[in-house]
Order: sequence, then structure tokens, then C-alpha cells
Amino acid sequence: KTKEIETKELVSKKVPGLKIHVCSLVAFDSPAGEPWMPVYIHSKLMIVDDVYTTHGSELRRRLWDLHTKGQGVQDDPEEAFKAWENIIRQNNESRNNKLKPDAPLVEFHYTETSLTDFD
Repeated sequence: KTKEIETKELVSKKVPGLKIHVCSLVAFDSPAGEPWMPVYIHSKLMIVDDVYTTHGSELRRRLWDLHTKGQGVQDDPEEAFKAWENIIRQNNESRNNKLKPDAPLVEFHYTETSLTDFD
């Protein structure tokens, strides 16, 4: 069973009423034709009894502006969600065409079965 879990690729599933983007960051200056360089994200997340969640890292507009190249900074969550969706789609296309990223924000996708620590 462990081997099956280690070799199985997780695929996202649509859940009615639940909309999320799971994202990561890459270096905006990642060159075209090369693998994009991932950016380490330090975050503090606490989940209590599977009910209460708090996120302790900065949620500054300046950072959202930087990570989305000015495209994803909205106070309206619905508009922000749509903007992030567009950025993710653009970056997926850019990655598939071996271009540089349009913005540092990318869809989180990790298919490796091993962990490394470069810190």
C-alpha cells in the first residue's frame, strides 16, 4: 500500500461550492527555455480541530501586487479569484511553450515522490 501511495499522482477534484487555488511562486526572471526556479515561501498556518484556521504570515497588498505582477490585487475576493485564475492559466501556457513566467504566481504542482531540503 505504501508503494502505491508513493507512486500515485494526486489529481485535483472539483467539489461543488468549494473554489480554491493552490499556488506557489517562481522567480519572475526565470529564463525562457529553462525550468522555472521555485521560490521558498515561509508561512505560518494553524488548524485547530479541523474547524478553525488562522494564517499568520503577511497578507500585504504590496506582496500580492508583486506576486501577481499587478494583476491580482483586488479587495473583492471574487475578482481576485478570477484574476488569479487568469494568471495561473497564462503561466501554464507559458510553461508549456517554454517561455518565461508572466508573473511569479503559479499553480502548485509537485509530482515527485521524494523530499529535499535546500535550506
